Amino acid sequence: MTTIAIELISSSHTFLIRMHSLLKLKVIAVYGACLTTFLLLTTGCAGSISSAPRETALQRVLKSGKIRCSYLVYSSYFQKNPNTGKLSGIFYDVMEEVGKDAGLQIDWVEEVGFQSIFPGLDTNRYDVFAAGLWPNTSRAKAASFTVPVNYSAITAWVRPDDHRFDSDLNLIDSPSIKIATIDGAMEDLIAKTSFPKAARVSLPELSPFVQNLLNVVGKKADVTFAEPMIVAEFLKTNKDKLRQIGADKPIRIFGNCLAVKTGETELRDFLNVALLEIVQDGRVDKILKRYESSPNYFYPLARPYVLPER
Repeated sequence: MTTIAIELISSSHTFLIRMHSLLKLKVIAVYGACLTTFLLLTTGCAGSISSAPRETALQRVLKSGKIRCSYLVYSSYFQKNPNTGKLSGIFYDVMEEVGKDAGLQIDWVEEVGFQSIFPGLDTNRYDVFAAGLWPNTSRAKAASFTVPVNYSAITAWVRPDDHRFDSDLNLIDSPSIKIATIDGAMEDLIAKTSFPKAARVSLPELSPFVQNLLNVVGKKADVTFAEPMIVAEFLKTNKDKLRQIGADKPIRIFGNCLAVKTGETELRDFLNVALLEIVQDGRVDKILKRYESSPNYFYPLARPYVLPER
């Protein structure tokens, strides 16, 4: 074979190799373009699906014509007849007034304990916890709260012959002192935050609050925290069994509020308007008097206005 022929064959081989490489690059480029287009399309579809508007709690309420409420049995605030199951109490009456004004049915769907309130809201088992709840920073991380219906003052209660804490409630904060509490209830939170060194005699979350008082009377605990109205009802049948400390200096003062799922601001705002309406037209005052066993146990809301002088 001549030198010229060999050079021609070599040049042809090189040309074919280059053409093959160029074809591979074109194929890769086309594949890349197709893949990019596919990803853009699918991402756009996913984005449009995820951005579809979510039905809010208020929209669900207005569509169904019902407010689904949970409750917790707690003295005058919410009562349940053990024989008939009939519901009553301050917040039962308040919510029924709200439903009447709004043309909505109040559906009492579930009795809960303190530790079950927020999981039930999160999983949409009900729209509102409607038996009255005292808000604090910890609870505000788990739910949104309405304006209060009224206020409660929380004080310490001990046996009549126990004067260890009369001069200084800080003496409760000792490992030798036992505080009667119910898991997740406010007296439990007060014990943990204000008296962390004290021991707690804890009851399960659905326990009746009266058991806290009985634990103090029976010397299983030294002290508990409660509002006077609750203890007054207990003392009707257990005269002189407990004594209040610091009536003029409550440990806490809380508003009694409704709670909704975090983020459901439309429903919260709707309830705020409804509650303020029945506060300002005097219906809440009538409801409180209906359940107040002694004068001045309830702290009403101050009016947010001043009447002009005539």
